[in-house]
Amino acid sequence: MATIPAKRSRTLVDSEVQGSLVRRVALHWVVFFVCNTIALTFWIRLFEQPDADWGQTFGDTIRRFLPFFVITVALIPAFVWDTLKLSHRFAGPILRLRNTLKDIKAGRAVAPLKFRDNDFWQEMACHFNDVMRLRDADGQPNPVESDTDETGREPSNA
Repeated sequence: MATIPAKRSRTLVDSEVQGSLVRRVALHWVVFFVCNTIALTFWIRLFEQPDADWGQTFGDTIRRFLPFFVITVALIPAFVWDTLKLSHRFAGPILRLRNTLKDIKAGRAVAPLKFRDNDFWQEMACHFNDVMRLRDADGQPNPVESDTDETGREPSNA
């Protein structure tokens, strides 16, 4: 039986997926920040300073809502970090499955697949382990053996 994996020590376990997710969350947060700034500026211009010019209104908006802006900017790293921590729960299991499949393809023996307790897709590990158990019980050929040669082409029957 496989041992339970230890706590993750890497920030990114799948940089392509998690990096894309972090960029998307940061972009959404920036768009949210800009939209709020524009909305507050329009609010002040329309309801509090209808006769002021836009430059003065924008300056007044920044001075008046500076604490809001500072807090909003300060929260971006917290949201990104939380998103990364959550993404570990699905990126980690897929990475572990992908590496296990590579080992099978290379003909190496693999231990039963086990994800961390709070990871998503626990049933995927169970189904994978069931398939491996059935394959072993049926005496299936080595996973390296296939209907293709080393180049990936089917051998000719010449």
